[in-house]
Amino acid sequence: MKFRRDMNILRLSGIAILLIIASGIMLGFSSDYSYFGIGFALLLMGIVAIVAIVTAAVTPEEYLIQDERSARVDEKAGYHAFCSLLLMMALLQAIGCIWRLNFNFKDVIPDLFIVGIWSWILLRWYYNRRGDAR
Repeated sequence: MKFRRDMNILRLSGIAILLIIASGIMLGFSSDYSYFGIGFALLLMGIVAIVAIVTAAVTPEEYLIQDERSARVDEKAGYHAFCSLLLMMALLQAIGCIWRLNFNFKDVIPDLFIVGIWSWILLRWYYNRRGDAR
């Protein structure tokens, strides 16, 4: 197994190690529970980053370059997911104004974020399956 050691891999691995060190400092030297949650989140982010960096370092650099078709599929899926997300937000606003619903957008934003991500994934799969990305 051959690891790439270019500047991007080294920089990202340094950031991941700094995240783990910062979490160790927060978990080790503070007795406050709010710092415990932040330290645990930093530790989890560092571990996930190291796994992603090792995965990226093992794969050859040629596999990471997208061709024109897959780049166009990603662009088209992203544009359509963004437009569908705007349409959902407009419909929610209109429904809230018409029926005098008292919902706060701060409560709806995480759900809309998840719907936007899933719509991008499904549209990307659909455009990739369909074959043409015009």
